[in-house]
Amino acid sequence: MSAIAGNKSPSVRPVAVARSRRIRQVREALRLALLYTLAGLLALACLVPVMWMAKISFETPQFMRSAQIQLWPIRPTLEHYRSVISNPNAMVWRSMLNSILVASVATLLNLVITVSAGYAMSRFDFRGKLLFGVYLLLIYMIPHTLILIGMFVMLARLGLINSLMGLIVAYAAGGISLSVWWLKGYFDSVPVELEEQAVIDGCSRLGALRRIILPLAVPAVAAVGLIQFVHCWNEFMVALTIIQSPRLRPLPVQIVYFMGFQRVEWGPTMAFSMIVAVPAIILFSFAQRNMVSGLMSGFSR
Repeated sequence: MSAIAGNKSPSVRPVAVARSRRIRQVREALRLALLYTLAGLLALACLVPVMWMAKISFETPQFMRSAQIQLWPIRPTLEHYRSVISNPNAMVWRSMLNSILVASVATLLNLVITVSAGYAMSRFDFRGKLLFGVYLLLIYMIPHTLILIGMFVMLARLGLINSLMGLIVAYAAGGISLSVWWLKGYFDSVPVELEEQAVIDGCSRLGALRRIILPLAVPAVAAVGLIQFVHCWNEFMVALTIIQSPRLRPLPVQIVYFMGFQRVEWGPTMAFSMIVAVPAIILFSFAQRNMVSGLMSGFSR
Protein backbone atom coordinates (compact mmCIF):
# COMPACT_ATOMS: atom_id res chain seq x y z
CA MET A 1 0.00 0.00 0.00
CA SER A 2 2.80 2.38 0.82
CA ALA A 3 4.40 1.64 -2.52
CA ILE A 4 1.13 2.43 -4.33
CA ALA A 5 0.76 5.72 -2.41
CA GLY A 6 4.36 6.56 -3.20
CA ASN A 7 3.71 5.95 -6.89
CA LYS A 8 0.59 8.18 -6.92
CA SER A 9 2.15 11.20 -5.21
CA PRO A 10 4.40 12.26 -8.13
CA SER A 11 1.41 12.29 -10.54
CA VAL A 12 -0.81 14.22 -8.12
CA ARG A 13 1.74 17.02 -7.70
CA PRO A 14 1.69 18.26 -11.36
CA VAL A 15 -2.12 18.29 -11.26
CA ALA A 16 -2.09 20.47 -8.15
CA VAL A 17 0.48 22.79 -9.68
CA ALA A 18 -1.58 23.14 -12.87
CA ARG A 19 -4.75 23.80 -10.86
CA SER A 20 -2.97 26.46 -8.79
CA ARG A 21 -1.65 28.08 -11.98
CA ARG A 22 -5.17 28.18 -13.47
CA ILE A 23 -6.54 29.75 -10.29
CA ARG A 24 -3.87 32.45 -10.43
CA GLN A 25 -4.64 33.10 -14.09
CA VAL A 26 -8.37 33.41 -13.36
CA ARG A 27 -7.69 35.81 -10.49
CA GLU A 28 -5.39 37.90 -12.67
CA ALA A 29 -7.99 37.98 -15.45
CA LEU A 30 -10.70 39.05 -13.00
CA ARG A 31 -8.44 41.73 -11.56
CA LEU A 32 -7.65 43.13 -15.00
CA ALA A 33 -11.31 42.99 -16.01
CA LEU A 34 -12.31 44.92 -12.89
CA LEU A 35 -9.51 47.43 -13.43
CA TYR A 36 -10.44 48.06 -17.07
CA THR A 37 -14.13 48.29 -16.18
CA LEU A 38 -13.48 50.94 -13.54
CA ALA A 39 -11.15 52.82 -15.92
CA GLY A 40 -13.79 52.69 -18.65
CA LEU A 41 -16.51 53.98 -16.33
CA LEU A 42 -14.24 56.80 -15.15
CA ALA A 43 -13.38 57.73 -18.75
CA LEU A 44 -17.06 57.62 -19.68
CA ALA A 45 -17.97 59.90 -16.78
CA CYS A 46 -15.35 62.40 -17.97
CA LEU A 47 -16.18 62.19 -21.68
CA VAL A 48 -19.99 62.28 -21.60
CA PRO A 49 -20.26 65.95 -20.45
CA VAL A 50 -17.75 67.03 -23.10
CA MET A 51 -19.52 65.04 -25.82
CA TRP A 52 -22.89 66.47 -24.77
CA MET A 53 -21.45 69.99 -24.79
CA ALA A 54 -20.12 69.44 -28.31
CA LYS A 55 -23.45 67.97 -29.42
CA ILE A 56 -25.45 70.98 -28.17
CA SER A 57 -22.97 73.42 -29.74
CA PHE A 58 -23.58 71.90 -33.20
CA GLU A 59 -27.32 71.32 -32.78
CA THR A 60 -29.92 73.26 -34.76
CA PRO A 61 -31.97 75.48 -32.37
CA GLN A 62 -35.36 73.92 -33.23
CA PHE A 63 -34.09 70.43 -32.37
CA MET A 64 -32.28 71.45 -29.19
CA ARG A 65 -35.29 70.95 -26.90
CA SER A 66 -36.39 67.71 -28.50
CA ALA A 67 -37.68 65.03 -26.14
CA GLN A 68 -35.59 62.41 -27.94
CA ILE A 69 -32.09 61.84 -26.59
CA GLN A 70 -29.65 61.82 -29.49
CA LEU A 71 -25.91 61.22 -29.18
CA TRP A 72 -25.24 63.21 -32.36
CA PRO A 73 -26.78 66.45 -33.65
CA ILE A 74 -29.89 65.83 -35.74
CA ARG A 75 -28.96 68.61 -38.17
CA PRO A 76 -25.42 69.87 -37.49
CA THR A 77 -24.87 73.58 -37.91
CA LEU A 78 -22.22 76.22 -37.17
CA GLU A 79 -24.84 78.84 -36.39
CA HIS A 80 -24.00 79.01 -32.68
CA TYR A 81 -20.28 79.46 -33.37
CA ARG A 82 -20.98 82.22 -35.89
CA SER A 83 -23.26 84.00 -33.42
CA VAL A 84 -20.62 83.86 -30.68
CA ILE A 85 -17.74 85.04 -32.86
CA SER A 86 -19.77 87.82 -34.48
CA ASN A 87 -21.27 89.04 -31.19
CA PRO A 88 -19.34 92.13 -30.00
CA ASN A 89 -20.45 91.50 -26.41
CA ALA A 90 -18.78 88.07 -26.39
CA MET A 91 -15.29 89.52 -26.98
CA VAL A 92 -13.99 86.03 -27.79
CA TRP A 93 -10.69 87.02 -29.35
CA ARG A 94 -9.92 89.64 -26.73
CA SER A 95 -10.62 87.17 -23.91
CA MET A 96 -8.60 84.46 -25.66
CA LEU A 97 -5.64 86.81 -25.99
CA ASN A 98 -5.88 87.60 -22.27
CA SER A 99 -6.00 83.89 -21.40
CA ILE A 100 -3.02 83.04 -23.62
CA LEU A 101 -0.95 85.89 -22.20
CA VAL A 102 -1.78 85.16 -18.56
CA ALA A 103 -1.38 81.37 -18.82
CA SER A 104 1.90 81.56 -20.76
CA VAL A 105 3.63 84.14 -18.56
CA ALA A 106 2.36 82.57 -15.32
CA THR A 107 3.59 79.14 -16.45
CA LEU A 108 7.06 80.45 -17.35
CA LEU A 109 7.33 82.31 -14.05
CA ASN A 110 6.18 79.24 -12.15
CA LEU A 111 8.73 77.01 -13.89
CA VAL A 112 11.61 79.39 -13.17
CA ILE A 113 10.73 79.35 -9.47
CA THR A 114 9.89 75.66 -9.11
CA VAL A 115 12.88 74.35 -11.09
CA SER A 116 15.23 76.36 -8.88
CA ALA A 117 13.43 75.39 -5.66
CA GLY A 118 13.11 71.71 -6.63
CA TYR A 119 16.79 71.53 -7.54
CA ALA A 120 17.79 73.21 -4.26
CA MET A 121 15.65 70.81 -2.20
CA SER A 122 17.12 67.84 -4.05
CA ARG A 123 20.80 68.77 -3.93
CA PHE A 124 21.38 70.94 -0.85
CA ASP A 125 21.04 70.14 2.84
CA PHE A 126 19.99 73.19 4.81
CA ARG A 127 18.43 73.88 8.16
CA GLY A 128 14.67 73.40 8.15
CA LYS A 129 14.63 71.50 4.84
CA LEU A 130 12.15 68.88 6.05
CA LEU A 131 9.95 71.50 7.70
CA PHE A 132 9.96 73.53 4.50
CA GLY A 133 8.84 70.50 2.48
CA VAL A 134 6.00 69.76 4.90
CA TYR A 135 5.02 73.42 4.77
CA LEU A 136 4.72 73.25 0.97
CA LEU A 137 2.43 70.23 1.20
CA LEU A 138 0.26 71.89 3.85
CA ILE A 139 -0.12 74.95 1.62
CA TYR A 140 -1.35 72.75 -1.22
CA MET A 141 -3.94 71.13 1.06
CA ILE A 142 -5.53 74.48 1.94
CA PRO A 143 -8.55 75.23 -0.30
CA HIS A 144 -7.88 78.16 -2.61
CA THR A 145 -11.12 79.85 -1.62
CA LEU A 146 -9.79 80.27 1.94
CA ILE A 147 -6.83 82.36 0.81
CA LEU A 148 -8.73 84.51 -1.70
CA ILE A 149 -9.37 87.29 0.81
CA GLY A 150 -5.74 87.46 1.91
CA MET A 151 -4.59 87.32 -1.71
CA PHE A 152 -6.98 90.13 -2.66
CA VAL A 153 -5.75 92.36 0.18
CA MET A 154 -2.10 91.69 -0.70
CA LEU A 155 -2.60 92.42 -4.40
CA ALA A 156 -4.62 95.54 -3.56
CA ARG A 157 -1.76 96.92 -1.47
CA LEU A 158 0.59 96.25 -4.38
CA GLY A 159 -1.76 97.99 -6.80
CA LEU A 160 -2.28 94.83 -8.86
CA ILE A 161 -6.07 94.51 -8.62
CA ASN A 162 -7.84 94.65 -11.99
CA SER A 163 -4.62 93.98 -13.90
CA LEU A 164 -3.28 91.02 -15.82
CA MET A 165 -0.02 91.25 -13.87
CA GLY A 166 -1.91 90.63 -10.63
CA LEU A 167 -3.57 87.57 -12.16
CA ILE A 168 -0.19 86.31 -13.39
CA VAL A 169 1.35 86.66 -9.93
CA ALA A 170 -1.60 84.87 -8.30
CA TYR A 171 -1.50 81.98 -10.78
CA ALA A 172 2.28 81.58 -10.66
CA ALA A 173 2.29 81.49 -6.86
CA GLY A 174 -0.70 79.16 -6.61
CA GLY A 175 0.99 76.23 -8.35
CA ILE A 176 4.39 76.39 -6.68
CA SER A 177 3.94 73.90 -3.83
CA LEU A 178 3.02 70.74 -5.74
CA SER A 179 5.30 71.58 -8.69
CA VAL A 180 8.32 71.81 -6.39
CA TRP A 181 7.64 68.32 -5.04
CA TRP A 182 7.22 66.82 -8.50
CA LEU A 183 10.47 68.34 -9.76
CA LYS A 184 12.35 67.44 -6.58
CA GLY A 185 11.34 63.81 -7.08
CA TYR A 186 12.71 63.86 -10.61
CA PHE A 187 15.95 65.65 -9.67
CA ASP A 188 16.54 63.01 -6.98
CA SER A 189 16.71 60.39 -9.74
CA VAL A 190 19.51 62.17 -11.62
CA PRO A 191 22.95 60.92 -10.42
CA VAL A 192 24.97 63.54 -8.56
CA GLU A 193 28.12 62.23 -10.26
CA LEU A 194 27.08 63.91 -13.51
CA GLU A 195 27.17 67.33 -11.87
CA GLU A 196 30.40 66.58 -10.02
CA GLN A 197 32.07 65.64 -13.30
CA ALA A 198 30.80 68.85 -14.89
CA VAL A 199 32.16 70.91 -11.98
CA ILE A 200 35.55 69.18 -12.29
CA ASP A 201 35.57 70.14 -15.97
CA GLY A 202 35.15 73.79 -14.98
CA CYS A 203 31.38 74.20 -15.06
CA SER A 204 29.62 76.20 -12.35
CA ARG A 205 26.68 74.89 -10.35
CA LEU A 206 24.25 76.97 -12.42
CA GLY A 207 25.95 75.84 -15.61
CA ALA A 208 25.64 72.20 -14.56
CA LEU A 209 21.94 72.73 -13.92
CA ARG A 210 21.45 74.34 -17.32
CA ARG A 211 23.65 72.00 -19.39
CA ILE A 212 23.32 68.66 -17.59
CA ILE A 213 20.22 68.48 -15.39
CA LEU A 214 17.61 70.39 -17.38
CA PRO A 215 18.10 68.42 -20.63
CA LEU A 216 17.52 65.22 -18.64
CA ALA A 217 14.50 66.71 -16.86
CA VAL A 218 12.62 67.82 -19.99
CA PRO A 219 9.74 65.29 -19.51
CA ALA A 220 9.17 66.35 -15.89
CA VAL A 221 9.43 70.07 -16.64
CA ALA A 222 7.09 69.69 -19.62
CA ALA A 223 4.55 67.81 -17.50
CA VAL A 224 4.62 70.41 -14.73
CA GLY A 225 4.40 73.23 -17.26
CA LEU A 226 1.45 71.63 -19.02
CA ILE A 227 -0.48 71.13 -15.80
CA GLN A 228 0.23 74.71 -14.74
CA PHE A 229 -0.81 76.11 -18.13
CA VAL A 230 -4.10 74.20 -18.22
CA HIS A 231 -4.86 75.24 -14.64
CA CYS A 232 -4.30 78.89 -15.53
CA TRP A 233 -6.36 78.48 -18.69
CA ASN A 234 -9.38 77.02 -16.89
CA GLU A 235 -9.22 78.84 -13.55
CA PHE A 236 -12.31 80.91 -12.70
CA MET A 237 -12.61 81.98 -9.07
CA VAL A 238 -9.35 83.93 -8.72
CA ALA A 239 -9.86 85.65 -12.08
CA LEU A 240 -13.41 86.62 -11.13
CA THR A 241 -12.14 88.12 -7.87
CA ILE A 242 -9.19 90.07 -9.28
CA ILE A 243 -10.37 91.16 -12.73
CA GLN A 244 -13.11 93.79 -12.94
CA SER A 245 -12.62 95.42 -16.34
CA PRO A 246 -14.46 93.70 -19.26
CA ARG A 247 -11.43 94.10 -21.54
CA LEU A 248 -9.20 92.17 -19.12
CA ARG A 249 -11.43 89.15 -18.54
CA PRO A 250 -10.03 85.73 -19.44
CA LEU A 251 -12.20 83.19 -21.22
CA PRO A 252 -13.71 81.36 -18.18
CA VAL A 253 -14.92 84.64 -16.67
CA GLN A 254 -16.16 85.98 -19.99
CA ILE A 255 -18.41 82.93 -20.46
CA VAL A 256 -20.35 83.80 -17.30
CA TYR A 257 -21.03 87.35 -18.45
CA PHE A 258 -21.87 86.11 -21.93
CA MET A 259 -24.45 83.66 -20.54
CA GLY A 260 -26.35 86.34 -18.67
CA PHE A 261 -28.26 85.97 -15.43
CA GLN A 262 -31.88 85.99 -16.62
CA ARG A 263 -32.09 83.70 -19.65
CA VAL A 264 -29.45 81.28 -20.91
CA GLU A 265 -29.03 80.52 -24.61
CA TRP A 266 -27.56 77.04 -24.38
CA GLY A 267 -26.44 76.75 -27.98
CA PRO A 268 -24.13 79.80 -28.03
CA THR A 269 -23.04 79.07 -24.46
CA MET A 270 -21.93 75.55 -25.36
CA ALA A 271 -20.21 76.86 -28.48
CA PHE A 272 -18.31 79.36 -26.33
CA SER A 273 -17.42 76.54 -23.93
CA MET A 274 -16.06 74.44 -26.79
CA ILE A 275 -13.90 77.37 -27.91
CA VAL A 276 -12.42 77.42 -24.40
CA ALA A 277 -11.99 73.64 -24.11
CA VAL A 278 -10.51 72.79 -27.53
CA PRO A 279 -7.05 74.42 -27.02
CA ALA A 280 -6.51 72.53 -23.75
CA ILE A 281 -7.66 69.25 -25.35
CA ILE A 282 -5.29 69.72 -28.29
CA LEU A 283 -2.41 70.57 -25.96
CA PHE A 284 -3.02 67.45 -23.87
CA SER A 285 -3.25 65.28 -26.99
CA PHE A 286 0.17 66.36 -28.25
CA ALA A 287 1.93 66.28 -24.87
CA GLN A 288 0.24 63.23 -23.34
CA ARG A 289 3.23 60.88 -23.55
CA ASN A 290 5.74 63.33 -22.07
CA MET A 291 3.25 64.31 -19.39
CA VAL A 292 2.61 60.74 -18.20
CA SER A 293 6.31 59.77 -18.23
CA GLY A 294 7.29 62.96 -16.42
CA LEU A 295 4.68 62.58 -13.69
CA MET A 296 5.36 58.89 -13.17
CA SER A 297 9.09 59.48 -12.88
CA GLY A 298 8.49 62.22 -10.34
CA PHE A 299 6.17 60.04 -8.25
CA SER A 300 8.13 56.78 -8.49
CA ARG A 301 11.45 58.27 -7.46
